[in-house]
Amino acid sequence: MYSVVILAGGQSRRMGRSKAFLDWKGRPLIVDLIDRFRSISDDVILIAPDLKPFQGLSARLVPDPSPPVGPLGGLWSGLLSACYEWAFAMACDMPLADPRVVEWMFEQREEADAVVLLDDQGRPEPLHALYRVSCLNAIASALACRQRAMFAFYPAIHVRYLPPSAWRTVDPEGRSWRNINTPRDWRRLLKEMGG
Repeated sequence: MYSVVILAGGQSRRMGRSKAFLDWKGRPLIVDLIDRFRSISDDVILIAPDLKPFQGLSARLVPDPSPPVGPLGGLWSGLLSACYEWAFAMACDMPLADPRVVEWMFEQREEADAVVLLDDQGRPEPLHALYRVSCLNAIASALACRQRAMFAFYPAIHVRYLPPSAWRTVDPEGRSWRNINTPRDWRRLLKEMGG
């Protein structure tokens, strides 16, 4: 078993409003994501700097570090709060995130501290990834050195990278980690989904 950590701390400048509360299938996107991932974990954690808008949701609410230090700080808070040895960390702006992909990733964790997908250009997807709670020390060291990139601590841990040739067997188009940044992205997705 593993925890699920959903990061909802971004300022959504390009979207112009909170991405967590975009209308997705008739309800807020964050509600849909929490419900979807509760099907694979009984420990769903939502990380945000301001938890008031999320009160009443069926997830454990944990604040971002103060002062905020970006998504890496959110990951640190999530791993610190996780009930299990492993946690899947994702951004709240991935409407097509698929629990089946996460379960497949979990099966690839052997002898690793993190399981991270590589996109078609060979870039890591750190906010659709599995992390062992033992990564906390490496993350804390990176933050102490004022390194905020999500992959700043990767050199200090054993990362198992999954290339497209591997993940295409479960998600041929890489839809699970497709994120939404702008109103145009959102309109395009809704059109594709027939909305």
